Amino acid sequence: MYDEVICNFDLHWAIAHNWSVSPVCKIAKIDGLDLSGITITNGDFNQTQLQAAIDKEANLHRIAVIAEREREGQTVVFCPSVASSKGVCHYLTNNYGVPATYVYGTMPDDERSEALRKFKSGEVQVLVNCQVVAVGFDHPPTATLILGRPTRSRSFWLQCVGRATRPLAGVVDFHGSTIESRGQAIAGSKKPRFKIVDCTDETLNHRLVTAVDMFVDESDEIKQVIKSASASSPEPLSQEDLDRLAQAELERRKIAAEIEARRKLLTGRAKGSIREEHVDLSADPSARVGTYYNPLKGKYAGLKMSQLPDHYIHWACGDKVKLNGWVRNVFMRERSRRFNERRPVNG
Repeated sequence: MYDEVICNFDLHWAIAHNWSVSPVCKIAKIDGLDLSGITITNGDFNQTQLQAAIDKEANLHRIAVIAEREREGQTVVFCPSVASSKGVCHYLTNNYGVPATYVYGTMPDDERSEALRKFKSGEVQVLVNCQVVAVGFDHPPTATLILGRPTRSRSFWLQCVGRATRPLAGVVDFHGSTIESRGQAIAGSKKPRFKIVDCTDETLNHRLVTAVDMFVDESDEIKQVIKSASASSPEPLSQEDLDRLAQAELERRKIAAEIEARRKLLTGRAKGSIREEHVDLSADPSARVGTYYNPLKGKYAGLKMSQLPDHYIHWACGDKVKLNGWVRNVFMRERSRRFNERRPVNG
């Protein structure tokens, strides 16, 4: 028995010190898959029930679609069963034109060796597996992981992800390397990052372990918000993106709590006048945006959207300004309204 841990070089430490490649993270929902009814055995989803849920042709098709769409470089797909591995491999090769092979635990040694040889040589781009390459598989060019085997186990998730964390040979293992020089070497290599795609059910089951759970140190409620953002994002999210989303959600909750606290302190009735204006609600809804008041503070605060200058509208709609969703939407609708008003009518 050991009384204490004297060192702990985990994945976060390795990434922070540029011994491992940094990940970008994506969550892909498998429409129609529901894991809420699966029981938990020894800390993870019951294997038999998980296989029954995923081993349906529609789900295997969707995992193949996710792999075909998200793969960058050599890709490893994790599946829960031999049948699902064979199915996903078949659809990738025959339906989506992506050369793939598969391996599984009880596969004859010569067949498994040949499949791994094809993948490592680049003869095929995707390796679909069941309980083979999660542990001990070493092929640093692996750049994308498709986790089509949902899990509740942090250790199993880390074992799977470890297949792609390694930099390419010779990139960081040089004499006199430092955090900065290793970071520069990784950034300039042919593998500057690796990609994790966590496949989840359509409910974003909160019991699943995903990259968000591993790289975001916040409450489960905030993690769920970030999972939803990742699932709807067209691009995978970096660690900086995850941190930014977490901070924004924390700030939103803080402001909401402050408003609620102030509201409880208010008593009595309000005084003052109310500005009234009659609006024809039967008119075109898109035209009414001009009657809204500018939601931003500053020089043009208090003006109607229709009174704002064009350059201000274009500024608010630009990529350099990060506005909240509903605020940006108001400015986008006002820009569209002006365009439609000024567009010449043919005939």
